[in-house]
Amino acid sequence: MVTAIAADVAALTRAEATDAEKLVALKFLGHWVGDVHQPLHVSFKDDKGGNDIHEEGPCAENLHAVWDTCIIQRTLGTNVRRIATTLREPVTADQRTQWTSTSATDWANESFAITTSEDVEYCVTTATGCLYEEDNETYDADEDHKVVTVDEAYMARHLPTIAQRLT
Repeated sequence: MVTAIAADVAALTRAEATDAEKLVALKFLGHWVGDVHQPLHVSFKDDKGGNDIHEEGPCAENLHAVWDTCIIQRTLGTNVRRIATTLREPVTADQRTQWTSTSATDWANESFAITTSEDVEYCVTTATGCLYEEDNETYDADEDHKVVTVDEAYMARHLPTIAQRLT
């Protein structure tokens, strides 16, 4: 995502780029910026960014979907315009300046730190890294899927992070 963001920014600033090329770059840029701010999009390939970690609870999906849609829909609702307005209203000029002074690499590193934090339950943090489970470094296709229990407390705990990342 970081290299895709850089490529699309370059396409938008290239003098010889056509309007059609700039439109495509702008559409993808919006997508990549959204993706890099969703923590499970910055994770590990072996479990497909949490798609292979099952969820037990009201979301009935996987951990990636919990962070992509379930917590948002169950806590903020489904009206995208209302959510955007609500999240945008309290943003200060200082926050805007701070956020726009960081890079896509910074955003990715922030997302990875969130993903690998203990309370997300994506992985088990040890002195040597982030393991799929205790004594199990990576997810292998032939093993049982890890299950994370998502309840109202889990959603409430992570809503501020999700709202901030969406903002």
